[in-house]
Amino acid sequence: METNTIIKLPSARVKAFLKRLQQLAWLELFEKWFGVGTKLLWLTLFVAFSVYLRKEYKRNIFYVQDFKVPPAWVEQGYSGEVVKQAILDEIDKIMNGMYANDKSMIGSNEDKTELLNELTVEGFNLKAVTKSILALLGKKDKSIGGYITLSDSTQTVAIQVTDQITQPLSVEQNEPAQHLIHKAAMEIMKVRSPKALITYYMVKKDNAMVDKTYAYLRKHRELMNDYFFYMTSVAVALNSQNYEDAFAWTDSAATRFPNDRLAYYTRAEIYMTLAYHAKADAPTIQKYKRLFIENMRKASEPGLPSEAVELPQTANRYLANFYTNENDFKSLVDLVERNQMEQTLSAPLNNGLAYAYLSQKKYKKAEEALRRATFQAPNIGDYWDSLAELYSIQGNDSAAVINLTKALGSPQKSEVVSAKAYQTDTRWGRLRKRPDFQQLLNR
Repeated sequence: METNTIIKLPSARVKAFLKRLQQLAWLELFEKWFGVGTKLLWLTLFVAFSVYLRKEYKRNIFYVQDFKVPPAWVEQGYSGEVVKQAILDEIDKIMNGMYANDKSMIGSNEDKTELLNELTVEGFNLKAVTKSILALLGKKDKSIGGYITLSDSTQTVAIQVTDQITQPLSVEQNEPAQHLIHKAAMEIMKVRSPKALITYYMVKKDNAMVDKTYAYLRKHRELMNDYFFYMTSVAVALNSQNYEDAFAWTDSAATRFPNDRLAYYTRAEIYMTLAYHAKADAPTIQKYKRLFIENMRKASEPGLPSEAVELPQTANRYLANFYTNENDFKSLVDLVERNQMEQTLSAPLNNGLAYAYLSQKKYKKAEEALRRATFQAPNIGDYWDSLAELYSIQGNDSAAVINLTKALGSPQKSEVVSAKAYQTDTRWGRLRKRPDFQQLLNR
């Protein structure tokens, strides 16, 4: 028994030793393969974070701080936090309105400015770490904040938007606080989004403020990427109908960005403005329109370089709008189908496209376009009216009356969408014998 025991012990030890060697081999293999993968992962993360830091370094970051308000405002529910949020909401309202109504405003926040809440460090906070590293690299924060005071006659706010406090903004004490908030938003937008602010004043036809904001922009060129600066400069020149100045800015853009879409796009805008506003004879107007089309097509051609990624799409939308206004239905359909623009058109352009398809008796495509228009803008009666006309042309009178009912019940509609207009409108001549149509008119 002792002999057997002596034989088994070395065997057990050998097995344990071999098993240990096998475990070490697996660990080495794991380290060889997965260790390299882990190192590559960390290297990738480091490169990605370095790229992120570089982008953040070039971005103008505004850290939004609370406003200091008097006790009277706090009692009314206007704390510093509420005032700050109200100002930011007012900025967003204006910005969203500008970009929704002006499709030539490419993207958003082209000045690469970002509004962020004041950072708090709780544990590992990537934004806070980024902020600290940027500070170490010499990147200074810009704060938006200020104070609000009350007197017997006025309410005053002072806003810090860069490294200086602006002149105090005042309204009468009996005016709503929203007026003061609006003024504050305008001052912040002058730095944050000068292009949107200039467009805002253009829409309001406040040329004095357009010039004032533009003068500030030219003085502080760092607020906007050069590319968009040229586009804005052309727009301001056109706003004052200074065509010579506008052409000069396009020449500067062509020099600064050789063979870029920008020069074609801005020249197209000039020719379009000349076509509609210049006092010229018919042949000259047609020449301007032809030059508009040529330059805008150049701006949308594939292959050309462009600092603005969305410029070709914007150029095509501009062309689509032009063809719609000119009732050039063939060119509109060719443009839309060639560039597969159906899903990117606005409700008015979808309505125009529907009539283009109607002229070609492509009823199914016309219905698809009008369905998109009514989905995008269900409160506008004219699009339901157009859908009713489509059904009437196809002989589907019941569907036509149903959509006419929706048109008349819509909160927004033109003069042609009314019971009075429908009584004489030749489109509905066949429907007048129908009781449901008469009932609709007599509501």
